[in-house]
Amino acid sequence: MKALNVLVVDDAAFIRDLVKKAIREMYPSFNIQEAVDGRKAQDILKKTAIDVVLCDWEMPEMSGLELITWMREDERYLKTPFMMITSRGERDHVIKAVTAGVSDYIGKPFTREHFVSKVDKLLTKHLGISMEDNPAVADVSEKSQDASVAALMGGAPQAKPSPQAKPAAKESPSPASQGSAAALMGNPLVDKPAPTKAAPKIKGIAELRFGSGGTAKCVIKDINLQEMSGIYKREGNVPQLLEQAVLDIVDQDAGQVARINCYVKMLQAVENTADASTIKIVIRYVDDDPVKMDTLSRFIAKVR
Repeated sequence: MKALNVLVVDDAAFIRDLVKKAIREMYPSFNIQEAVDGRKAQDILKKTAIDVVLCDWEMPEMSGLELITWMREDERYLKTPFMMITSRGERDHVIKAVTAGVSDYIGKPFTREHFVSKVDKLLTKHLGISMEDNPAVADVSEKSQDASVAALMGGAPQAKPSPQAKPAAKESPSPASQGSAAALMGNPLVDKPAPTKAAPKIKGIAELRFGSGGTAKCVIKDINLQEMSGIYKREGNVPQLLEQAVLDIVDQDAGQVARINCYVKMLQAVENTADASTIKIVIRYVDDDPVKMDTLSRFIAKVR
């Protein structure tokens, strides 16, 4: 298979690492370069002939939209395959991207399988290259994918307990957790909390979108500039640990929406049952966009 020069552009190192890893596994012969924003990507494009660009939309210095506009004005990059990778999935943004000349579009968060499929179709359509033509590429099992993501996070996949091992005792939900969950569900508590332990004040509502396709409307228990913890009602499948997610934070006063890239750091059932309907979740941000962080800061100032 021909060795192509691929440029990965995103201000979030977490996303760049996921994209680079997927490309290396599917196309080992490809050369990968990376940039943290459109301006640095532009510098690379001026010095090196790039065959494929995989680029975020919202970035400091120069956005993905500005980068593709510049590229389509350069004769060298009039037809270079360009995939926009972004959390901006609204119809008007898709139209803007297509009008500017993007070759394809994928929304965050995304699964590895969806991303690989998109890239394969992009290369097949525009360059006549498919990963099926590469005999060195083997299927990656679910186990190895979990191990790879865990390694990326600096952790290690947890071993499954042996049949003889006794399951750890499950903690009973605290009155405070039940109070937040009841506020989310709109239902009264079965057992009232002790008079001396008042339920914590709800700090707001957050919208989460997961790479596996699910969504969650969370009651925020705590939020800062590194992570958010909340409780939500389970509907459908529960996301996996370390799964990609996007947190939508709305600053109603400024009329701004910050779509913050993150991953699932912790999951815990509130009820002491296997089919628990209320889930506690902690998400960790991976975004470095100063505009998004500014919107998040204003939101935190209002709810804390």
